[in-house]
Amino acid sequence: MHSSYVFFTGTACGLLLLANARLLISYRHQPAGRWLILMLTGVLCYLLWPLLSLEHPLARLLFDLPTILVPAAFWLFAHQLCSEGETFPRWGWIPIALSVIVPAAANHLEFATTPALHEALYVLAQPLKLGLIAAGMVELFRRFQSDLVEARRRLRAVLLIAVGGYMLVVVSAEFLFSYWPIPAGIPTLHALLATLLSFAACLWLLALSPEALGESLPPAPEENPAEVPEPPERPSPPLDAAQHQLLEQLQAHMRDGGYRHTGLTIRELAEQLDAREHVLRSLINRHLGYRNFNEYLNEFRIDEASARLADPQQAHLPVLTIALDIGYRSLSPFNAAFKRRHKRTPTEYRREQLPA
Repeated sequence: MHSSYVFFTGTACGLLLLANARLLISYRHQPAGRWLILMLTGVLCYLLWPLLSLEHPLARLLFDLPTILVPAAFWLFAHQLCSEGETFPRWGWIPIALSVIVPAAANHLEFATTPALHEALYVLAQPLKLGLIAAGMVELFRRFQSDLVEARRRLRAVLLIAVGGYMLVVVSAEFLFSYWPIPAGIPTLHALLATLLSFAACLWLLALSPEALGESLPPAPEENPAEVPEPPERPSPPLDAAQHQLLEQLQAHMRDGGYRHTGLTIRELAEQLDAREHVLRSLINRHLGYRNFNEYLNEFRIDEASARLADPQQAHLPVLTIALDIGYRSLSPFNAAFKRRHKRTPTEYRREQLPA
C-alpha cells in the first residue's frame, strides 16, 4: 500500500479522534451531538478499513456498522440541528432501517449459490445511501434563510457544501469503481481530502469557534426538569443608538401588523425597515432571543389568532380565514404553530373559549 496513502489516512484518523474527543467531552448529552459523534466514528472506521485485516465475521460486521450508519447519522444530525424541536418523522425510520439492513447483508452474508442476490443488494444499497445524504442536505437547506443564529447558518453552509458534497462524491465513486479499475492516485487523493476536512473540523472546533457548535445545537432535554433550577437569563447585549432606533422601528412595524404579510422573509422585512439584513437578524436573535425568524413571526400571529378565536363577534369566521388574514399561506402551518403554543388545535381552543 502506498506510503503517502497510509500517512494521510493516519493523519485524518488522528484528527477525527481529536474532534470526537472534543465532542464527547462537551456534547455527548445532546441528541444532535451524539449523532455527530456517530457520524465521525463511522468516517474513522471507513478510513481505517483498508488498513486492517479483520478475519472474524462478527468483528468485520461490528467494525463496518458505524460506516454503514454514516448517511443515517448525517440526516438525523441535520434534523436535530435545524428542526427547532420538531420530532423526526416516523416514516424516516423506514429508509434508515433499509439503509442499514441492505448494505450489512450485501457486505457480510455469504451468497455463494446466489451471486445475483448479492449484486442486487449491493446496487440497492447505493440509492439508499444517496437518498439519506440528500435528505440531510435538504434539512440543512430548509429554512436556511429564516435561521437567525449566525453560527448555525455558517455550520449549515459548511455541512451542506463540504460534508454533504464529500459524502455524495465518495458514495458515487465507490459505486463507479466497483465496476471499473481505480485510477492510480485516487486513494491517496481521497485520503488527502479526508485529512483536509478533518483538519478544518478540528481547527474550527478547537481554535476558531470553540463555542459555535454549542450555540448552534438545540439545548439538551432535562431528564427531571422539576429538580433542575432554571438557569438565570442572560442579559441582552447593550444596544447602540442605531440598534435602539432599529428596534423601535421593528416593534412599531409589528404593532401595525407588519407580520400579516404573507410569506414575509427577513430579507423583505429588512427592506421594509431600510435596514441591513444581517443587522436585523442579529438584533432579533441576540436582543430578542429568537433562533428562527418564523418563530418570531408566529409570536405575533398566534397572539392575534388567539384573540380573534376567543372573540364572540368573530365566531362566524372560519379558522382558515383567520389563518390567511394573519399571514399564513395555508391551514397546516397555522395549525402546527398554534398547537405548539396552546397544546390544542385552533378549533378546540375556540370551542373552549366560546362554549355553546
